[in-house]
Amino acid sequence: MTAADQSATTERNDPPSRRRFLAAFGAVASASTAGCSGGFPGRSSDDSDDSDGDDDPNEVIVENATASAAEIAVHVTDADGGTLFGHVFALGPERIASREGTEVTPARIRAFTPTGVSHAWEYDPNLPIEFECDPKDVGLTLREDAVEPWYDC
Repeated sequence: MTAADQSATTERNDPPSRRRFLAAFGAVASASTAGCSGGFPGRSSDDSDDSDGDDDPNEVIVENATASAAEIAVHVTDADGGTLFGHVFALGPERIASREGTEVTPARIRAFTPTGVSHAWEYDPNLPIEFECDPKDVGLTLREDAVEPWYDC
């Protein structure tokens, strides 16, 4: 058997490609917004009076606590399943990044990676009284085999 024959029959254990990962994330986002009308959820015209400034958008904060680069997709939905936030974070090892989230209080958060590490949870920030902001910032930490959710102000 030649080297070319061996390479053709060698099983590939490569992680899924970024293109396949993004396609899967797009499919999830599309499925979650199917049947929604009126654009993306967010602030309605009834909420235009924000004189007290308490409705600042929350942030979505993602930390890669692994020793290698990682892609972490985050999908945040409201109580009706409408998409509030969706983004794929590409982070180097031991890095953290954030993006502006939404002014609407989330209901469910999903995070997943192309390697199969994932976690989904209901938004329920039971923080001590010193955290007086709403909505709370959504944070998550990627470990080698788990996603750990957390909240902040």
